[in-house]
Amino acid sequence: MKRFLSVFLPRWPIERRHGRMALTTALMTALAPHGQKLREDEALVLVTTSDSGQHITALNRAAEQLGFLPGMALADARAIHPTLKVGHADLAGDHRSLVRLALWCQCYSPFTRVDAPDGVSLDITGCAHLFGGEAGLLDMLAERLGGFGLTARLAIAPTIGAAWGLARHAASPRLAVARQDLRACLAPLPIAALCLDATTLSALEKLGLKRIGDLLDKPRAPLAARFGPFVLRRLDEALGHEEASFGPLSPPVLHSATCRFAEPIVTREAIEVAIDRLTRDLAIDLEHAAKGARRVELRLFRVDGWFEALPLATSTATRDPRHLARLLGERLDRIEDHAGFGFEAASLSALQVEELAGRQQDLGDEALAGARGDIAPLLDRLVNRFGARHVTRPQPYASYIPERAARAASVLKSMRSHDWRAHARVVQDGAPFARPLFLFAVPEPVTTLAEVPDGPPTRFEWRRVAHRVARAEGPERIAPEWWLAPAGASRKTRDYYRIEDEAGRRFWLFRDGLYERGEDVPRWFIHGVFA
Repeated sequence: MKRFLSVFLPRWPIERRHGRMALTTALMTALAPHGQKLREDEALVLVTTSDSGQHITALNRAAEQLGFLPGMALADARAIHPTLKVGHADLAGDHRSLVRLALWCQCYSPFTRVDAPDGVSLDITGCAHLFGGEAGLLDMLAERLGGFGLTARLAIAPTIGAAWGLARHAASPRLAVARQDLRACLAPLPIAALCLDATTLSALEKLGLKRIGDLLDKPRAPLAARFGPFVLRRLDEALGHEEASFGPLSPPVLHSATCRFAEPIVTREAIEVAIDRLTRDLAIDLEHAAKGARRVELRLFRVDGWFEALPLATSTATRDPRHLARLLGERLDRIEDHAGFGFEAASLSALQVEELAGRQQDLGDEALAGARGDIAPLLDRLVNRFGARHVTRPQPYASYIPERAARAASVLKSMRSHDWRAHARVVQDGAPFARPLFLFAVPEPVTTLAEVPDGPPTRFEWRRVAHRVARAEGPERIAPEWWLAPAGASRKTRDYYRIEDEAGRRFWLFRDGLYERGEDVPRWFIHGVFA
């Protein structure tokens, strides 16, 4: 059975306690614009500016006692109370803070979303028993939000719409409603609990329809004809007759592991113990699904309402808990000074997974088991230390120019295995003219001496060392790719030769340019060496 929890953070009245919400930050700025503190009896309002002027969006208890209300024009408020203190509301900051709060709430449920401008919703289906039931979850969350300096109203219901309306308009600031009691609990609520626009609310109130109960037994056809299907859809969503979509901030994660701590942890050793436990639990989950993780994220939830995230990507799919724990442990330096008053919970999620079939474990010597030539763990550790863009591997590219026939790609990028021999045959048009495995990033110039201008060299000098040619094979002619060549690249035809000197050393040289073309001035370069 679906269960949803709605958190409503009233923007009115403003609490004086300092919390993480941007609304409170704006309040604190207004409290002390010149280093002065606001007295308990001083009225303060936050305002926004629109085409119709400045209007109050939030106010403290002193301003509430003066009769001010949200939506009231600032000019009218100042006419009543000239010494009123005013601050500008940071609506964009409020939304960012709501997103932060919704992300922090993921330590209670992985599916959270922002209900702008003043709330957060959680899909707690199957989660409440982890916190002592729904009553325990409400008490725990209310206590934590109160510790952040936020006054919150909480409601749990079987539908999103009902939870939203009850959190904002129910008499009790904290309640959980069962499905069989849903109709009775919604009936006394005002029409605004259905989250309708102001024009529709005004039109319904003019007809005397002020409570949800006034709509329950009314004929549906006249309501739909006058107000459209939106009112009835909202009513059906609240009652559970129609399914409402719930779009979480983070995409659904099918494979994850979580743990909560009896006491907040701050030491590196305690965090490493938690990581060991999480990686083992995640590995078991992945093994049951025959999957391997390519990208995981560790989240450590702080007691002050925020979390630290450690993302991790691997070069190949893996579910080895020791390997994942080692990689995450090497990244703990990044958050070592960010523990604050401690972490109260942690989660490890596999954000990207791939098929990974089971592999027979070796029954013999462990040393023999590790000698399989799998360099993926080494690549992951190098990436972990130096960054993904500094650890690369070649990837075939459709080009006849040797230095462009392969491109460097991060080892974290998913790539299918390539037949390099077939790739070489393609770029060489099927000719058996082999190319060296070692190519210079930039061809180096050489000085040559040839019997005929357009023939292979009989002698060449490279890096101040002279080499006498014993054998030469070629040429392999490569025309310039004028449609792909970058600006400034050579557009001359190349003739490549396999050269072997008298000492048996083999080189790959080419002549850049043709003698029969008057505009070309041919030059010789060495592009690689054979093993």
